[in-house]
Amino acid sequence: MQELLRSVSNSYTEFSSGQKKVSDLFFKEPIFLAFSTALEVGKRVNVSESTVIRWTQKLGYKGYAEFQQVVQRKLAEERLEKAEQKIPEPVADQSFLENLLDADILSIVKLKKSINEEKLLEVVDKISQADQIYVTGNFFDYGIAHWFANWLNLVLGHTETMYPSTGEYYTQLAKLGKGDLVIAFVFPRYTKLAIDTLRSAKAQGAEVVVLTDSKESPALTYADYSLTVSVNSNLNIDSYTSVHALLTSIMRFVYVKEHAKVNDNLSKVEAVYKDRELFM
Repeated sequence: MQELLRSVSNSYTEFSSGQKKVSDLFFKEPIFLAFSTALEVGKRVNVSESTVIRWTQKLGYKGYAEFQQVVQRKLAEERLEKAEQKIPEPVADQSFLENLLDADILSIVKLKKSINEEKLLEVVDKISQADQIYVTGNFFDYGIAHWFANWLNLVLGHTETMYPSTGEYYTQLAKLGKGDLVIAFVFPRYTKLAIDTLRSAKAQGAEVVVLTDSKESPALTYADYSLTVSVNSNLNIDSYTSVHALLTSIMRFVYVKEHAKVNDNLSKVEAVYKDRELFM
């Protein structure tokens, strides 16, 4: 945001008197320009709508809409940076637990700002189209991989968990081929076994979806599709809150896309539950 403010300041002497009024408003209330129309901005400082538009063009933008999108993004990034700086410091009137929970809340906010919905939808499409789905990960990530695989198998079928320490793993690895999809959870600490699994999957023609924490993750070398989500760590304990939030979003999109199939499979399972009187 500071860079954008400097850009306006450096061009200030080149602006007309009306454009300087818009600049002054931007310095004082950038949020007003971020969420108001060019007409509303013009009325606020008694200039025409066209003056506001020409002001943004003089700054190098195609028009007011493009400038506004940049301002909105810059403000969001600035707020996120401030939040990240504040979270590690305990809040005086909050308990230790409340501060820990705030860190998890921040991780979801960060996910919201960074997630690419188009990439997420690509992953959902691949899940829907796959002949067979295998879910794997580091041994640190096995619990969440197992949970996600169970849900996919419940609603779609043809899903298995690949766990490298079992004999079944090698059988699954041998069966991998074109049309199959491997979904891998690869969060720190990265294991050689997880990377070897992805290397084998790619070599045998399967497609690979990687969920990981960073663009520097070694798993991305073998990814056809990837989603990055940060893992918050406190007291050497990793929190997968944001990962669960991402997976829940994927699950909801799968539910919408495969509505009839999901409902049919859930109905069959509910019938078994009822027949066995499983629940109180």
